[in-house]
Amino acid sequence: MKQLTINAYSRETAGTSSSKRLRREGKIPAVVYGKTKEPVNLYIDASDFRIALKELGNNSPVVQLKSEGGDSKTSIIKGVQRHSVTDKYLHIDFHEVAEGELIKVAVPVHPTGEAFGVKTEGGTLEYVLQAVHVRCSSKDIPEFVEADVSELKVGDSFHVKSLPAIDGVTYLDHPEQPVYSVAK
Repeated sequence: MKQLTINAYSRETAGTSSSKRLRREGKIPAVVYGKTKEPVNLYIDASDFRIALKELGNNSPVVQLKSEGGDSKTSIIKGVQRHSVTDKYLHIDFHEVAEGELIKVAVPVHPTGEAFGVKTEGGTLEYVLQAVHVRCSSKDIPEFVEADVSELKVGDSFHVKSLPAIDGVTYLDHPEQPVYSVAK
């Protein structure tokens, strides 16, 4: 899986006025927290964050958060607040992941093959789920999960239980939950 690095800088003050000042300077106030650590106030360069989000695309939001001291910590982007009118970033929440900690993330599902029902019966492949929820360590997060839909006929569905087993990854969605279906 692609690992992106975001540079983070510590900030001494928190609150409305210091956050507004940071935003005027092209920075985004942020906080990083974890199960075993106290929350730490940070700020991120807004242009760097926009570039990182474009590179992440539809993948899971796991990044390396690099501090001024040079050490990088694996973190998940838990929340991004945006202004309702200007669409500018207002605040970012990061969750630091400890080594070996199991986390829950959504992973995109990509179909492979052409469904029999689409190719010969004039059906349409319908996406029921765009992503599945998994539990795994940060090093085991797959970039995406492939689903072979080539055997699906009109009226058939591809379920979570049919997804391929991946070492270190547990699917959290109900096994009978459809991922794809072929409709006429």
